[in-house]
Parts: sequence; C-alpha cells; structure tokens
Amino acid sequence: EALLGLLNNNAHVFGASPAGALIEQAVGRRLCELAGMPPGAAGLTFPGGSYANLHALVAARNTRFPECHEGGLWALAEKSVRPVMFTSAHAHYSLVKGAVAAGLGTRGVVCVPTDTEGRMDARALRVLVQRHVRQGDSPFFVNATAGTTVLGAFDPLAQVADVCDEYGLWLHIDGSWGGPLLLFGQHPQQVPVGRVHSLTINPHKLLGVPLHCSFLLVRQGLPALRSALALGAQYLYHTDDQDEEGEGGACDFGDATLGCGRRPDAVKLWLVWRYHGTQYLRARVHRARDLALGFARMVQARDGLGAGVWRLVAEPQGTTVCFWHVPQHLIALHGSAGSAEQPERWWGSVASSVCRRVNASGGALIDYATMERFGAPPEYAAEELPCFFRIP
Repeated sequence: EALLGLLNNNAHVFGASPAGALIEQAVGRRLCELAGMPPGAAGLTFPGGSYANLHALVAARNTRFPECHEGGLWALAEKSVRPVMFTSAHAHYSLVKGAVAAGLGTRGVVCVPTDTEGRMDARALRVLVQRHVRQGDSPFFVNATAGTTVLGAFDPLAQVADVCDEYGLWLHIDGSWGGPLLLFGQHPQQVPVGRVHSLTINPHKLLGVPLHCSFLLVRQGLPALRSALALGAQYLYHTDDQDEEGEGGACDFGDATLGCGRRPDAVKLWLVWRYHGTQYLRARVHRARDLALGFARMVQARDGLGAGVWRLVAEPQGTTVCFWHVPQHLIALHGSAGSAEQPERWWGSVASSVCRRVNASGGALIDYATMERFGAPPEYAAEELPCFFRIP
C-alpha cells in the first residue's frame, strides 16, 4: 500500500503504468487458471467486490442484449423485453444495487429461496426461471454466492450451473468472501470448469492483502468486458500505438471498465504471492477453515454442560461461525431452553445486548446478525431468526 502511494500510478492505460499493467495481467491469468478457466480468460482489479459484481452484471446484460450498448434500456422496452436476474435471498446486497445501477431495478431481481443451511435451492431456481420465461420475461444472469455475508454459505455451484446451461444464462460466482477457499483447494465444492462466465474474489479478505484488492475473473477475457463497455476514446486508448509484442492496447484496462482512474492494486497481491508463495496462501486458507471448524466444535461441546444454551445456527461451510448463546440464569428466568430448529424469540436480545456491551468495553469487537430461514418447498415459508452471534 505504501509502495502504491509512493508510485501514485494510474493503471488506466499501459503507457501510464506498464509494470503495473503487466503484473495485473499476469496475476489475473494465474487466478483464472486456479478457477479452471481456459486460456484467454482474464482478471481485472476493482475497488471492492461490489464494483466487480456490477461489472459482471453489465457485461452479462450487454452480451445478452447488445442493443443496450447504444440504445440502453429503451432499446429493450421498444421490443417489450424485460430482463431479469436471479440470486440467492441471502446474497450480498451489492447484487441488488448493481441491478438498480444497470437499469433493471429491484423488480428485475428474483431472490431465490435457500435451504436450511443458507444455500440457494437449485430446484427453486429452475422453477423460478421457468415461471419468468412463461411470463414473457428474459432471464439472462444468475449469481451464485461462495460465502454468503451472514452464514458464509456456499450455493450448490454444479446444480446452479446445470440450470444456467439449460437456459443459456450467464453464471457469475460472487466469491468475494469464500473465493480463496475455492481457488486454493480448501472447500468440498469446486468451480464448475468451463461453465462459469465470471467470478469475483477479494484477496483483501481471506488472503490478508491490504485493502482494496478485488478481482473480477472473466472466462471470455477482456473482449467480453470491452464489447460491453468500451467507447474507444482515442485520446486515451491508442489501439494503433502498441509495443513490439502488442501489449500496449491489450493492457489499456481502463477501456474495459466503467471508470477511468485505476490503482494498480494487483501489485499488492503479486508482492504477497511472490514473497510467500502459493503454499503459504493455501496454508493460510486451510488454517482459517480449521479455526472455524474448531470453534464450531467448541460451541457444540459447551451445550448441555450447565453453561446455558450454545447452539449453532448452521454448520460452518466456510470460515464463518454463527451461533446462539444464552446464559443459564436467563433460561431459568424464561423457563424454556428452545432448540436450534425452534429458537426462542427472546434469544435475539441476548446476542445484541452482549455485543453492544463487549464492543463498548473496547476489549474486543464482535458482531451479531439475523436472517430469514426458509421452510420446505413448495411454499418456502420464511421466518426471521432471532439475532445470533456471527464470527466471520
């Protein structure tokens, strides 16, 4: 971070930051390899996962509806085309914000129910896609999350990919949190090879790289982003002014994004990767996963020992552990201990109260959250769970 501040380079065109551009190209390609993407895939940095997700959505929209590049949503309205996207009900809010920015609006987002572990229900996804096709809508984009914000849940990627293949939908994986678990081999699931169009990963989270360092990996490479976003501003992007290897125009990354000014954030991951090596990154991710599983076992072991209620909200799928704890004297006061399947509503006041007191003390910083849990199909009745402790 100090080096980038000292260099103060703008990575929008190759000539302004040649070393930064080549590093970004190399690191992006290596991440694409780890994600199982083919030669020609590319990765670009963005100032956070939200912006990476937005670019994936816009690229998907303009690939499916190329008339949007020039005519905007008016071009679709003239043909009575209503684009819709799908994402888990527990996905990050940036997907809905991205839909607003891309002109779909909140009504253009279909939230898919999850199972009891917080994972997108692929059966519900297929039913919803079919329903919107019958209604005359035009599904074009599905976001699957690898590490949801609250539970850290991983959507069933292969099953979601099956639906996307069947209906010709762009499959994006928001791996802002859990992406390193997929790419560095510490998760039971794998990226469906050859079936994912784009993937977001934030090395500034699990990999410990200084903020910001976020990548969007695109299977079709920079041409997919440029065809969706480029305007060919010749006063900046001199496509006829390339070096002997043709790297100049190829590394003018600003034309493949919605912005212009860009920090060479890939340098931060490159330095960490070069210094520590791949094995260190794998070990770091593995350690984080082991700590989460160990902490979850501690929570389970304490339950029933006379120390009050200690219940997991769900088994940790990544590095996030969510649980309820209620002291014994409060159980005696209320006269009921409840269960993880049927938690007592008053449990929520315990988590929020404890978090406020601990955080106010300055000794530690802990968090609490709540979420909707969906019932069995086909109703998928939703209930809001009482607040619980969330340790990411």
